[in-house]
Amino acid sequence: MTSPQNLHERLSVTRAPRSTPALILALSVACSGGGDAPTTDQGISTWTTEVAYQLAEVAEAGVFFETPVVRADPERNRVVVVDAGSAQVSVWTPEGVLRAVEGRVGEGLGAFPTVAGLFIGEDGTLSAVDGGGSRFAYFAANGEHLDTQLGPGTSLEYEGLSVKLAPPRDGVYLGTAEVTPHLEVGATYGPFAGQPPMLREPVLRVRRSDTGQWLEPEPLLWLDIRNRVFAAELPDGGTTFAGQRFGDYDQVRFEPGTAIVMRTSGGPGSVELIEVDGAGDTVWHRHLRLEPRELTRKMVDEVVDATVEIWASFRTGATRDQLRDIYDEALYQPEYLPAAQGRPIPTSSGEIWFRTHEVVDTLRVHYAVRRGDMDEPPRRVLLPEWLRVNDATATHVWGTRRDAMDMQHVVGRRLVELEEE
Repeated sequence: MTSPQNLHERLSVTRAPRSTPALILALSVACSGGGDAPTTDQGISTWTTEVAYQLAEVAEAGVFFETPVVRADPERNRVVVVDAGSAQVSVWTPEGVLRAVEGRVGEGLGAFPTVAGLFIGEDGTLSAVDGGGSRFAYFAANGEHLDTQLGPGTSLEYEGLSVKLAPPRDGVYLGTAEVTPHLEVGATYGPFAGQPPMLREPVLRVRRSDTGQWLEPEPLLWLDIRNRVFAAELPDGGTTFAGQRFGDYDQVRFEPGTAIVMRTSGGPGSVELIEVDGAGDTVWHRHLRLEPRELTRKMVDEVVDATVEIWASFRTGATRDQLRDIYDEALYQPEYLPAAQGRPIPTSSGEIWFRTHEVVDTLRVHYAVRRGDMDEPPRRVLLPEWLRVNDATATHVWGTRRDAMDMQHVVGRRLVELEEE
């Protein structure tokens, strides 16, 4: 086991110019041709949506939405919802007819305390992973539970860091060694106390031995996590951690056997999408250059004001003006907004979707990029601010919304291309 000191020597890097690549591929890289030259926004089509479907809770079947995640399966004309709160899988027609219900809350094998992700295979089978990456459940195409396998739980570490994995493909698990907020800013307690901030987070490959034992995790690449969180010291002696609202750190999304990384630190308007497989090869790399958007003082003030209102509700021993100064000082404020925010979303349409900071007439701007393609212009999609995108087909976008009573709903909206003026 590597010591905390040696781990910091590997994970901590001196702050480099933004032109320095944040992704360091530790193993062999077979990079597909092209993709390094930025793509302009010329030729991008613009789309909007209209109301189409909404799935309603079915009390008599015990189906309630607490924290739903939805995946579309157009090949079989169905929608699958996994509820992270109830650990329940339900299968629907797009029109809202309930076909099957499977899953339960519990602690035994075959039961999940939480559910973090749902994946649909080419043959229609389903796989789900719990919130800690400790259980992987498998379902038939009709939703029937087939098997549950235990993940590594807390038994697997990478140089002192806990490991969280996605479901495997061909015996290969991908995931991350999680750098916690207090490690990112420089730990003041625990085995890493006194060490400098950790500025990178590894994406790992994990396998089992022939006897079923977990092998030592192998780093495939490193994520730049600078500007992901901050720690603010409060007058009462407490410390609060929060995410950087304008951070340009790397994001990653996992599918079985695949990691999709999104970088936004390559300059104003830059978005890079990089797909790495379980062998450590880069199978796709697309660089988009969108219109840069400046970060204004008004934007900063809106974020500061909203956060100060929350902080002021706690006994911090500080006035609102003091809290404002503390947060304003801790907030990362680049000249330009990162061109994308949140994690990339692989969809059933064969695209990668991502959300931006841009708003047009109250509609949030998203982009949909053809996965694996090097030249096709992306789609620009205007969506209601309340919609949290989970998946998309060629004709619809699926996601969730909260109503005025804070109840969750699963919705599908029809995609409509706007005519050019």
